[in-house]
Amino acid sequence: MLIEIRAGQFRKVSRLVRHECCNCMDGNCLLLDDGETHTCVQLISKYHIFCNHFKDAVLPLDKELYRMLICDNDYKRCQSCGSRFYSKARNKRYCDKCADIIKRQKSAERKRRQRERQKQLLYINN
Repeated sequence: MLIEIRAGQFRKVSRLVRHECCNCMDGNCLLLDDGETHTCVQLISKYHIFCNHFKDAVLPLDKELYRMLICDNDYKRCQSCGSRFYSKARNKRYCDKCADIIKRQKSAERKRRQRERQKQLLYINN
């Protein structure tokens, strides 16, 4: 299974490979070593994750990147701004920043309707 990565994720993946992967030495992969030097496959690829060792052993070290690439179904898109946010709740629609704004807007609208109903009741009773 190939996992697609974007440009910003590629930089994080390359940094993880260089600093954390025990099989990457000077940009060469020790797993592919057969007497000749082989460039690490993961350092070459800009669009996919090919290395199973990297996916299983190194990628979980960066929890945010791991969630974005492997557990993508837990991430949702904010209906207000369109940014991605992590949520285990099924019914959460907005990121934390937008949730506060939407909550204030809905509260103001609810209070406005409540005041209108009270005015109508006062006019009816008088």
